[in-house]
Amino acid sequence: MGLVKLHKVLMIAAENDVLPNGKVGGVGDVVRDVPLELANQGHCVDVITPSYGFHANDNPSTLNLSFDIEFSGKIEKIDLYKLNLKNTQKVNHWVIESDVFALYGSGIYFDDGHQRPFASDATKFALFCAALAELLVTHWQDRFSVVHLHDWHAAILAILREFEPKYHGLKKLPFVYTIHNLALQGIRPFEKDPSSLNSWFPALNYQLEKIQDPRYQNCFNPVRAGINLSDKVHVVSPTYAKEILQPSNHEIGFIGGEGLENDLRNASIDNRLKGIINGCDYTTAAVTKLDLSTFYKKVENTLRENIEDVELKAKTTDTIKSKTHRLAFEKIKLWQTLPNNGPLLTSVGRVTSQKVSLLVEPKDDLWVLDSLLKEITRFDGRFILLGSGDGKLESQLTQVMSRHNNFLFLNGYWQPLSDQLYQLGDLFIMPSSFEPCGISQMIAMRFGQPCLVHDIGGLHDTVKHLESGFSFKGDDIASQSQALIDTLSLALDMNKNKKSQWQKIKRNALAQRFDWQSSVEQYVSQLYN
Repeated sequence: MGLVKLHKVLMIAAENDVLPNGKVGGVGDVVRDVPLELANQGHCVDVITPSYGFHANDNPSTLNLSFDIEFSGKIEKIDLYKLNLKNTQKVNHWVIESDVFALYGSGIYFDDGHQRPFASDATKFALFCAALAELLVTHWQDRFSVVHLHDWHAAILAILREFEPKYHGLKKLPFVYTIHNLALQGIRPFEKDPSSLNSWFPALNYQLEKIQDPRYQNCFNPVRAGINLSDKVHVVSPTYAKEILQPSNHEIGFIGGEGLENDLRNASIDNRLKGIINGCDYTTAAVTKLDLSTFYKKVENTLRENIEDVELKAKTTDTIKSKTHRLAFEKIKLWQTLPNNGPLLTSVGRVTSQKVSLLVEPKDDLWVLDSLLKEITRFDGRFILLGSGDGKLESQLTQVMSRHNNFLFLNGYWQPLSDQLYQLGDLFIMPSSFEPCGISQMIAMRFGQPCLVHDIGGLHDTVKHLESGFSFKGDDIASQSQALIDTLSLALDMNKNKKSQWQKIKRNALAQRFDWQSSVEQYVSQLYN
């Protein structure tokens, strides 16, 4: 085996879980883990995100330099901070600060609602990319051998490299583009809106055919631009890399290329599209596992604190969140008074259409989740789902909780509780409508909890039916729903009546390894070289 070429990599992303409050979804985990593993393998790595008005202020940091850029017809001052965090010496972590970021709240993302989707975030990330383009041709010229863009938030940098003459020098620098979530594409108008390509860069002479959204002709699509204007395109599992070459068919429950299948197919033909599975951290020490009664008490205390917090901030008890917490609070108190020797089913994740829409599909005058809970009742089991996200879906889960004594919906994200659920559960439920990779199933398996998953994307690549877990599939939503119910019944029956087979699946789940070392080696060989 020959020597591996060592690289100087710049990672550009919206999230970075190395930073406190620096993550919303899975991209934050990847941007936390991949740079460190690259550094462990001898590469030099820098990671940069926007500061969002708090990263630079809330963390030990050093102002490295300040410079001006032209953006939206104004001169904007940009400050570059290097973060001085403990235990991150192998990787350089940077944030870019601007007064513009303060206009859009104190979080990573801003919800403009359905009338102007992505408007505030797109402006924020367009400024971020403009600052990076200037930085890379001036102060950071010749510093890197690879630029690695993550999701739509970083893709505008590829547009500037391609169409802005003063940044054409960046074309000698390989650009890698990773898609973590093809469902979020950051689509904005070309013109006639403050949050549009022409408003941000009025002199930019772009070509439509590589960046125009295929469905909305008056809009540009950052993800399409990232696919067409980058040297390599990466998605986060091999099976998902095949699925996205086909058009989506939402009516039958198939989520594929989401309008970009032709561009992705061309990238595949050109050998630019690569599917590499995400890894999981197996070095993190496990949180001490609680017994179930102690865990229930911890849930009760967490809910009590959050009820008080929500009602104090809202100055009323009449809020949806408050009602959900109160219902869960009464449920967990009830559970502590009733003996239960049945299996505990768990689910941890965002409450989004991707993750839970199959659970609220119509079934027997109610929803699929109602049928699942009736099946769980046959085995004296309980089901805890922890997560937050879409308000309508949260309301639907709350309605189901009100109908079934064996279902607890914890409407929030509390790390200590999720850590325990991964360890305490007997069966982890992950019925995603699509799944580029998935991390929750890997974490559950890391603790020996078998998973019941939809046989798609990264779930297909990580869970093997009747070997390391359980999987279901169907040709349309109705058959998927029934397959989910049938497979749950199979799993619960095995848990109760086929102990040796169940224990074998548990052992196999525990033995699975999806380590970052091998994934990052593929990054280097398939994406960077």
